[in-house]
Amino acid sequence: MMDKLAFWTLIASVVVVLMVLLFSALAFKSRQGQLLSLTLARPFLMLASTLEVLVQGAMLVWLSFWCTAFFTQTYYPKVVIAVGLMVLGGIYYIIKGIFKKLPPEESIEGEVVTREAAPALWSRVDALAAKVGTTPPDHIVAGIDINFYVTEAPLSVNEHQLSGRKLYVSIPLLRQLTTAQADGVMVHELTHLHEGDTASGALLGPKLHRFDLYMQLMGRNVATLIVFYPLYLYRILFELAWQRNSREREFVADLNASTLISPAAIVESLIKVSAYASYRTEVERNLFENGTLHENELGIGKAIAGGLPQHVSSPDFVSMMREQNVPHPFDSHPPLADRMRNVGYTVEEAGYAAIASELPTESWVDLMPVAEHIEQQLWQKYERNFSSAHEESLAWRFQPTGEKETALVLKHFPNVLFTLKNGSQIEITYQGIVKPESAELLAWDNVKNINVTRSFGRDTLYVQHKQPDAQGKKRSEIRLPGLKKDIENFKNTLGYYWHRHQTVRAMASQQE
Repeated sequence: MMDKLAFWTLIASVVVVLMVLLFSALAFKSRQGQLLSLTLARPFLMLASTLEVLVQGAMLVWLSFWCTAFFTQTYYPKVVIAVGLMVLGGIYYIIKGIFKKLPPEESIEGEVVTREAAPALWSRVDALAAKVGTTPPDHIVAGIDINFYVTEAPLSVNEHQLSGRKLYVSIPLLRQLTTAQADGVMVHELTHLHEGDTASGALLGPKLHRFDLYMQLMGRNVATLIVFYPLYLYRILFELAWQRNSREREFVADLNASTLISPAAIVESLIKVSAYASYRTEVERNLFENGTLHENELGIGKAIAGGLPQHVSSPDFVSMMREQNVPHPFDSHPPLADRMRNVGYTVEEAGYAAIASELPTESWVDLMPVAEHIEQQLWQKYERNFSSAHEESLAWRFQPTGEKETALVLKHFPNVLFTLKNGSQIEITYQGIVKPESAELLAWDNVKNINVTRSFGRDTLYVQHKQPDAQGKKRSEIRLPGLKKDIENFKNTLGYYWHRHQTVRAMASQQE
């Protein structure tokens, strides 16, 4: 019976691989093919995964008995039970993955620009939509991200749910584009609406997200790891198909923008967006890597606008633009050189700087009276979040030497006390572990490894030292009576502070 089961399991595995290849081939045909592929592949692979875990789990339980019985003439009930529990755990993860709920809808930072707030902007969008031959978007959202896009997926803006067709515009980027260049960008985006790219994306998105959640869950458990790999194979092939189709859709949108506006407008807008994006990334990276706390207003937006001309004149800018011309199978957008060839308008590398540094006398921002207010509010919020994240990163980097640095580390890594059964307390600090009763500090600098184990219902912390402590011991043993309910919190806190210390030391070694 087991011979037959093993044989048919192998046959079924071959069938699963062939079906994965068939579903993947369907995904490469078209965006509609991708939707059909995912609709068919997800339930098939879930069913196959469930059967594989059940059948191979039963075989593992069977082998856990017969392997020991055959080779040692005895069997070990604990081994059989352990394997059985592992298989039950796999079945639990399978069921959990099938019924796992999707996370809340995507939320973006921005402000909805109504027709009443910017009638000239909406009039421009309506006119361009008529040129493209599509219905105008239902909502326009303005923000400061480095992007323009359209979507029909559910979206949350300031805790308000938006449905229908949505157009996102970046105010900082619009300030860089001439009216014609912005027209080209908007026709490009409206073409995605006209061609149904956003509609199919809205249908595919939740299905793909659900598949990803299921696949990730299968990869976290030993009993389900075997079914993770065919899922992962399909996901890689599907992603290749998705990105290839996305690049084709970008070519279609570019070509339409070049036809309805001009080839120069779309190409020059691509150069300007790339220039702004690369410089903003550089400015923010330098600010974040700064080893001192930012106490004043950062002024990221102004710093980018002021330093952009110098950035585009540097050799690094041309190198960055060259890197964008290197194709990659997982790129969702074609390289700039391919996009220029597609619309029949080429700009030599020597001309990038002049285009990128050109500031328009008129822009779409003039059509949006609320633009300055929206931009100011969003930059303030963005910089507060940026400063907060930077401050926390410093707490992970500092080996504090003064009151100011110590206060900052303590803000994010305060001393944490855990009360034991006998009333004594064990304390975890950024400096190390304070032992109960003796109040001796086991400094992180002298800790090689830490481990919390439970034996006979008792929890014990073992600390292995790099060098013997004051008593000449290479290992400290700290009993933790009375922490049964709080033991997980204790272990998480201990690991968190130990990880901070390792991060500090690793960064110090790199600097040396």
